Amino acid sequence: MSLIVILTQIFLPLALLIWLATCPAGNAFAWCIQLVSVAAILLGIGLAALWTLPPFWTPYVYALLFVLISARQLVQRIRRGDTPGTGSVINSLVIAIVAGLGTAGGYLAYHAAQGRILPNETVVDIAPPFAPGSYLVAHGGSTQMVNVHLTTLDESVERFLPWRGQSKALDIFRITPAGFHKDGWLPPEPARYETFGVPVTAPCTGEVALVVDGLADMQVPVMDPENRAGNFVAVDCGEFIVILAHLRFGSIMVAAGDTVEAGDPLGEMGNSGNSSEPHLHLHAQRGLPAGAPLGGEPLWLTINGQFPVRNGRIIVK
Repeated sequence: MSLIVILTQIFLPLALLIWLATCPAGNAFAWCIQLVSVAAILLGIGLAALWTLPPFWTPYVYALLFVLISARQLVQRIRRGDTPGTGSVINSLVIAIVAGLGTAGGYLAYHAAQGRILPNETVVDIAPPFAPGSYLVAHGGSTQMVNVHLTTLDESVERFLPWRGQSKALDIFRITPAGFHKDGWLPPEPARYETFGVPVTAPCTGEVALVVDGLADMQVPVMDPENRAGNFVAVDCGEFIVILAHLRFGSIMVAAGDTVEAGDPLGEMGNSGNSSEPHLHLHAQRGLPAGAPLGGEPLWLTINGQFPVRNGRIIVK
């Protein structure tokens, strides 16, 4: 996974920007194709990829570099009345290849952008269920391009049914003000992640419907597929249930039947269950089926009226 991140989020964007700056096309039409293709790739990666390391602001740096390079070349063309670029066969071939990649980038960008649209379906709103700080949405949105949880929405797949309630879920990281969320590239110790140990609070006024506790926090990237949600708390908010999962071992402070108000402490973010690294899994559903507590009817969720989508930031003061 780290190799894919390096190639797609660091090497490829930088390589494209360097190529654009040093090998502009030899005529205006080819140059426009070059610009549009590179822009589509950068936009697709920027919207569809998860920006944690490199941090969330990296795509904005790429966008700024793209604008500066394009503007400089445009000014050169206007002043000189011709092209400052090269019309070599090799560069023309590279442009053709990048144009193909640009189509793929456009596909990614389209579906990622669609994922930012809140569907015209039932939506429930909650208070931020975590302590003051900066948070980044890892998975969230209305398309699979930006929210992997939507895979389990398919009722025709029987093995998804016990987990269908989490189909519209959010995965959330705690980040530093500079946008970083861990100490190192892939540290195995959960405590080296900003998320680990962050207080989790009640998302509404209601009653604790179910608590599952006693599962150990996993070393990164080891996961526990037998206990997918790990330690979790289910809060009955009246017309819907909110599940807060992957909580830290030994941190849960409530029991089933307890009454809570929005903002009351429930536990801490951890790395229990089927978690690739410390994060808070959060979703809303109707019902709490016996034997399959995450198998209720999934509901779209907003936090303080905002629809959280991938790479979106939530600032709690």
